[in-house]
Amino acid sequence: MGKKFWYKLSAAVVCCVMLLAMLPLAAMEVQADDEDTLKDLNSRYEELEAQQTELQNKIDQAKTEKEKQLAIKEKTASEISILKEQINVLNQKITYLETEIANREEEIANLNSDIDENYELFKQRVRSMYMTDNTTTLGLVFGSDSFSEFLTRSEYLKRVAEHDQALIDQLNTDKASVEEAKKALDADREDLEASQTSVEAKKAELDQKLSATEQQIQNISQMEQEFLANKEALQQEMKEVQDEIDAIYAAMDNSGDYVGGSFSYPIPSYRSISSYYGWRFGGTDFHTGVDFPAPAGTPILAPNAGVVSYTKNTYVPGVGYGRYMIVDHGGGYTTLYGHLSAIVAQLGERVSKGETIAKVGTTGWSTGNHLHFEIRVDGQHQNPLNYLAS
Repeated sequence: MGKKFWYKLSAAVVCCVMLLAMLPLAAMEVQADDEDTLKDLNSRYEELEAQQTELQNKIDQAKTEKEKQLAIKEKTASEISILKEQINVLNQKITYLETEIANREEEIANLNSDIDENYELFKQRVRSMYMTDNTTTLGLVFGSDSFSEFLTRSEYLKRVAEHDQALIDQLNTDKASVEEAKKALDADREDLEASQTSVEAKKAELDQKLSATEQQIQNISQMEQEFLANKEALQQEMKEVQDEIDAIYAAMDNSGDYVGGSFSYPIPSYRSISSYYGWRFGGTDFHTGVDFPAPAGTPILAPNAGVVSYTKNTYVPGVGYGRYMIVDHGGGYTTLYGHLSAIVAQLGERVSKGETIAKVGTTGWSTGNHLHFEIRVDGQHQNPLNYLAS
């Protein structure tokens, strides 16, 4: 064999070994990222499960029947929001797992291709050794014409041997990698099947909750009965709530310009009104907004662009507006949203018209799911129907 052949073989061996050494590191980095993504999705789902447990704990810790009923009412509204988020997380996980399964199948196919390619190369090496007229390794070395050629041939043979060993080692490594990838693939498929089962169960549970809340829309007659039966106490509570809101408005900076345009209905699909602006209950209670009854968890859309200027998540069950928020539209125009099951927009966030900012609920003093909606100008409540576009 000529020296040119030996030089080419030596260069090929070095390149091949370097490429083979780089593959495991890249695979390890991708695997670490995949594990972090899956861990994050599982963690988010477990947090939502913990929130459901906490809702049940509130019911169990209720001291009176009234407190228990209020806790049950709040639990139903909050559960709908949690279930929707759980379904969203599970769908993200399913999409991720489907992609991961496809990637692992591709990885296995590539590894099998590498095994076939390296095995074919190894067979060629064995065949080449057989076809060299039975020339022995010692014969190749000691058949050198000079000591320099002897050293050169010895180095070539050493590199060929290392290359052969690298091929064998890589074949073993690839085989082990295929087995590991197959195990991971089976685990992903099991997780995917479990997640698909869970999401169907959560959807069925959500449908059941939504169906139940359809029967829990605000009952204004019941509210009137409760008010008249506890008029003095409720009037005092409402006065304290209005004093609180007046103080909030007094502290607000309304120096910006009005964003312009008309106000749209905050729940476009639910425009019926259960309680109008003005005096009600035989002239004993002044209602500062309008009530739009709707199922728990129904999205509330910003009726105009603005900035979320106030949010309140803590409240006393059965008292006031419960969980509520205020959006500043500039020029002294603001909107208030009461009895919410959830606040979606963040304090200080600039929201666009039609953007989801909250969810319908029945927190605070309420006899069923609805939105208490106010429009105020310079802090003074107005009849919202004078501002809402038809």
